[in-house]
Amino acid sequence: MKPLLLCSTLIGAALLVAGCTPTCKGDSCSRPQSGKDTLVVWWPPQMRAEPGPSGERSDYQTISLER
Repeated sequence: MKPLLLCSTLIGAALLVAGCTPTCKGDSCSRPQSGKDTLVVWWPPQMRAEPGPSGERSDYQTISLER
């Protein structure tokens, strides 16, 4: 009985961890960050700009900072 319980617990833990792992990996998933020359503004859904030609809405805007 104990081996069955241990096995079930390990399988359950593995499935839980796999379900919480993000599907994207690498640089393609990274969000732009503000830097010394740019400011990234993240917009909430109700403040996003109108859809572009493909119907996409940008959730952020990158602003160049002049010195």
